[in-house]
Amino acid sequence: MHDEQTTYAGLAGWQATGLAVAAAAMAARTGLGSLIGAIILLPVVYALVRLRRHAPNAASTAELVGSAVGPRGAAFALILQVSGYALIAVTAAQTIALFLVPPEPSEDPFGPPQFNAWLWSLWAVAAIAAAATAVFALSDRMVATLAAVLAACGLLIQFYYGLAVIARGLSGSTSGQPVDAAAAPTGLVAAGTLALAAVSLAGFEVVTARTRRESTNGWPMGLGVGAVTLVAVIGWWACQHSGFGAGSLDGSSFGLAVMDFYGDTGMQIVDVGTAMFIAAALVALLWGIAKATERLGTRVPSDAVFGGAVVAMVVLAIVVIHARWTLGYVGGLVLFALYGLVLIANSRIAADGVVSWWLRLIMPIVFAAVVLVPLAWAEFDTSAVKPVAVAAAVIAAAAGAAVAGTRSRAG
Repeated sequence: MHDEQTTYAGLAGWQATGLAVAAAAMAARTGLGSLIGAIILLPVVYALVRLRRHAPNAASTAELVGSAVGPRGAAFALILQVSGYALIAVTAAQTIALFLVPPEPSEDPFGPPQFNAWLWSLWAVAAIAAAATAVFALSDRMVATLAAVLAACGLLIQFYYGLAVIARGLSGSTSGQPVDAAAAPTGLVAAGTLALAAVSLAGFEVVTARTRRESTNGWPMGLGVGAVTLVAVIGWWACQHSGFGAGSLDGSSFGLAVMDFYGDTGMQIVDVGTAMFIAAALVALLWGIAKATERLGTRVPSDAVFGGAVVAMVVLAIVVIHARWTLGYVGGLVLFALYGLVLIANSRIAADGVVSWWLRLIMPIVFAAVVLVPLAWAEFDTSAVKPVAVAAAVIAAAAGAAVAGTRSRAG
C-alpha cells in the first residue's frame, strides 16, 4: 500500500489535491459544461493511474507516456504539456489584470467595455512575474500550499454565495430582473456551448508533471475535478434564479446573479474570489511548467529554460492583449491532444481489460466531437476556426520538435 500522505513530488495529499483544484479552477464558471468535462476527463485520470502502475518509477507525465510509447512519445507529451499550460496561464494573467484596469469612457454605454491595452499588458506581465517569482523562490510544498489556499478561498466564496442565492430563490425571493428560462439553448447550440466549456477543465493533471516515484494515487486528480465541477454546477444553479442568467448553460452571469440579490457588495466579494482562484490557477500552471522543464534533459539549466518560458509568456500576453484575443481555449485543445496521447499510451499496456477496450473505441469519437461540434454550431465561422487552427499548428510544431529532438539525441 502506498503512502497516502506523500503522493506527488513529496507533497502532502491535500497539497497535491490543492494543486489539481487550482489548475482546473478556471472552469468554475462553466456550469453544466464542467459536468460534461468531468465525464470526458475521468477516463484520462484512469489512464494516468494505470500508466503509473505500469511504470512506478516514472517521475513525470512525459515519462509515464514514454513508458508505453517510447522516447518520441515522451518528448511529444512534454512539449504539449508545457505549451498547454503556458497558453492557459497567459489567459489567467489577462483575466487577473482586468480586475485592476479601469474601463475607459465609451460613447456607447451598451457596448463592450474598453481597456487601455498597455495598462492591461502591464498588469498581466506583473501577474506572470509575481507567480513565476513565487514558483522559483518557494519550495514545492509552499507553492502547493499557496495555490491550494488561494483556490480554496476563491471557490468557497463562489460556493457560499451560490448556495445563498439558491436558498433565496427557493424561498420565494424575487429576482430584480424578469426570469425567463424558456430561452435555454437546445440542439446543436447547446451541444456546442457545452463542448466549449468542457475544455476548461484541462490542466487538472498538473500534479503529474513531477511525481513521487512509486506513487499510484489518483485521488488528487479525481478530487480536483470533482471539487471544481461541484462549485461550477452550484454557480450555474444560482444563475437560474436570476433574470441575468436564467436559461443559460454556464455560470458566466454568476456575479450579476449575486448582485441581483446581494447588491454591489456581494458582486465585489465574488470578484475578489474569482481573482483568487484564477491567481491559484496561474501559480499551479507555472509550477507545472517549472517541474516539466526539469525533465527536458538538455544541456541548458532547467532554471534558464523556465525563465525562457516565462519571457515567452510575457511577450505572448502583450501580443494577444493588443490583438484583443485570449488563448485559454487553444491551451485547452493542446492539453486535450496530450490526453489523447495518454489514452494511446494506456492502450499499449499489455493485458488491458474491457474498460481500456471501450476507451479505445469511444474516446476518439468523444474528442473529435469536442472539437467539431462547436465548429458546426458556429457554421465554421472564422472566429471559431481560428483557435482550432492555432491549436493544430501548436500540436504540429510540438510533434515536429519531438521528432527532431529525439533524432538529434539518437545521433
